Amino acid sequence: MRLLQLTDRLGGRGGADSYFRDLVEWVSTSGHEAEQTVVSGRGEDKQLSRHVDAMFTVRGLSSRVSSGKGLAQLGELVRSSDVVHIHNVMNPVALELVAASGKGVVTVQDHRVFCPGRGKVLPQGDPCKTSMNVEACEVCFDDKVYAQKTLALTEDRLEAVRKMRVIVLSKYMAQELSQHGVDSTVIPPGVPSSDTVSNVGEGYIMGGRVVTHKAHSSAEEAWRMSGVESPLKVAGDGPELSLLGGVERLGWLGRSELREALRCARALLFPSDWQEPFGILGAEALAQGTPVIAMRGGGVEDWAKQGVCLVERGDTDGMANAIWRLEHDDEHTASLGALGWNWVTRHLAPDEQWGRVINVYEELMTR
Repeated sequence: MRLLQLTDRLGGRGGADSYFRDLVEWVSTSGHEAEQTVVSGRGEDKQLSRHVDAMFTVRGLSSRVSSGKGLAQLGELVRSSDVVHIHNVMNPVALELVAASGKGVVTVQDHRVFCPGRGKVLPQGDPCKTSMNVEACEVCFDDKVYAQKTLALTEDRLEAVRKMRVIVLSKYMAQELSQHGVDSTVIPPGVPSSDTVSNVGEGYIMGGRVVTHKAHSSAEEAWRMSGVESPLKVAGDGPELSLLGGVERLGWLGRSELREALRCARALLFPSDWQEPFGILGAEALAQGTPVIAMRGGGVEDWAKQGVCLVERGDTDGMANAIWRLEHDDEHTASLGALGWNWVTRHLAPDEQWGRVINVYEELMTR
């Protein structure tokens, strides 16, 4: 099988990038007969290049608008492949080129395929339950002309996605796409578990891009309200980081370093002010045997089955109470960690989940 993997960027940051990297590396080491080529819009990854047969840069894949600029090489790469798996690409021209080939598989992890606004959240902060249309979506914009342009761009993306085999990570994303007539297959990411459950750790950790809709400030407030003396660490970076006072800044960590940081923490704080498509970081914490205190929303409840203290979105009091209990009850914390580890080990085993992705490739080739 000649497999072409396309992504907007290789940055080593964020859940979508982690998903892409883990899938590519698993395919190369799983024993499947796949000649794998990786093409990104920008960025390089020398470690990833060791797992693939070829790697290219096609600048047009990183465009967020409809443009054929920088896509000249893509057509030949698609023609010479048996399956084209496209990730995180928002350029409708590139999406349509893959869709028209009849070889396309797309993993949708981004609201921008079906929501022109801010992650399916209304201006007042409530979850948006309406499918995309002009009247409903204009309330999220101050400029109606810009709203119409963004809506048209989103519709172009969606139209291309309709022509491909679609994979999503959560039931929430499947439901959102179903509202727009798109059938999808729910395949959660493969998350490797540690060999043993971690001991009860010290301190608390948050991670990822520190931006408004990730609501790190809410978790910081909850940590302060809890009154615990244990530190709060942030493994990530972003424009909102400067607003978090008193936290320990770890910056972006490599995969092994991040897993070790999660393993050593007493709990991961997983706030959210949007409809999370999945939330890979939460599952990765559970895979180390570390409990998670998470806010409901989007795909979080797909993995928040065991080992997770769930609170409502924006409930800083609830999060503070959960932090306080984990801090003062070692037995409860250890029990949660073990339950979470067991759940991830049973339900998100890499060979099982990534093997299901291979099945999609094979079905596409034989239809």
